[in-house]
Amino acid sequence: MNLEYVANIAEIVGVVLVVVTLVFLTLQIRQNTQALKATTMQAAMQSDMEFAATILAYAAIWDKVLKGEPRAEGEETRRAIILFGNYMTDTESRYHQYRAGYLETQAWEGRLGTVADFVRLPVMEQWRLSPGGRRRAADFLELLDNLQEKTISKSRS
Repeated sequence: MNLEYVANIAEIVGVVLVVVTLVFLTLQIRQNTQALKATTMQAAMQSDMEFAATILAYAAIWDKVLKGEPRAEGEETRRAIILFGNYMTDTESRYHQYRAGYLETQAWEGRLGTVADFVRLPVMEQWRLSPGGRRRAADFLELLDNLQEKTISKSRS
């Protein structure tokens, strides 16, 4: 065997090892992506359960929020805005997770359906004017504005 033959064999072995490594890395990335999506879904479900517990603690106020009924000035109104803000904070988190590809389309569309109902509530305007409502990503606020506009247009038709 000459040296050139050995070098060619070594090069072929090197290429095969690189291909095997790339296949392995591709499989690992795919598996990690699936695990991350599962973790994101679990976190979203956990968030829903935590929010439900919070809503139970303030059920009378949340009931007024959902019905669009007036709330007593002061503490009751602040709590309504904070409750609504908590829901919107969680929604914005899911929005960014969806946009990044970590939240499944079905899960995002499910949330979007409830958001479309909430943006027409009077507390929406109060929340938007609050510090928490003003400190949101511009694209998320644009999404809410578009949903609100569509909801108002549908109710006029």
